[in-house]
Amino acid sequence: MHNRLIRPMLVAVAAVSLFPLAPAHAQTSALLPGSSQSLPIPGLEKVILVGIPGYGPYVISQEVQGAGLNPGAATQEDLLSAAVFSADFENNTAARDAALRALSPGRQAQVSAALNALHSPVRQPSAVPADAPIVVLGNGLNTDGTVHPNLRNRLVAAKVLADARPNAPVVVSGGATPDGFVEAEVMRDWLVGQGLPAGRIIVEGRANSTVTNARYSRELLPRAGAVVVVTSQNHVHRAVVDFTLAFGTEVAGVGAPNDPPTEMPSLIWTYRDVINWFLS
Repeated sequence: MHNRLIRPMLVAVAAVSLFPLAPAHAQTSALLPGSSQSLPIPGLEKVILVGIPGYGPYVISQEVQGAGLNPGAATQEDLLSAAVFSADFENNTAARDAALRALSPGRQAQVSAALNALHSPVRQPSAVPADAPIVVLGNGLNTDGTVHPNLRNRLVAAKVLADARPNAPVVVSGGATPDGFVEAEVMRDWLVGQGLPAGRIIVEGRANSTVTNARYSRELLPRAGAVVVVTSQNHVHRAVVDFTLAFGTEVAGVGAPNDPPTEMPSLIWTYRDVINWFLS
């Protein structure tokens, strides 16, 4: 059911016990009218209601909620940050702008940078310093632990970029596969086999999503002011938005050809990543 249709009903359902709201508050189960007991309504188990200063109660869109969210543990800033992107997805400029204004200056800068990246073309590597780290994202492996064509295309693009930028470290990011291999280690070995010095390569072997690619790469590059993300053409915009949350405004991207060719996905996956960033 589309959030634009259910939002008025959700607010009414939740109103019994949630008002008045603190500046930002999340409710993750719906309440039946006239009852003080929290009862889940099928399909609405994750009603996330945020009080936005200067706007009022706002329900995070069901469409942008992915798996693994834990809004009950989120801070006020995290809830408001999620509300910014949910409202942007719904073209609710009043809620988006009110939530953005309620953020602290540092968080406002982070969220604004990601919003700008979401609505902008991907920046080219020439837009960032030549020594900016190159981060190539994993894409799974064959069951025997070898590199499949789509991942090979990403690695080829990363090698070409690394050759053109000899002072840039290269991060390979990808975690364990169901078959017992660590994707980043296989990626490193492939690049070394193509002549890239092992000393230039940093192995990030935990990530299992685009969000964790960005989070864990940031942990390995705490002083980096810019990065170039290498992934597939149909994934590069989403990756740049996630890495903007981690690294700030100086993020460029390279999109390698998809093998097999794949249509560009909906922006909904990028919105879900951002909500996951703040509420997981």
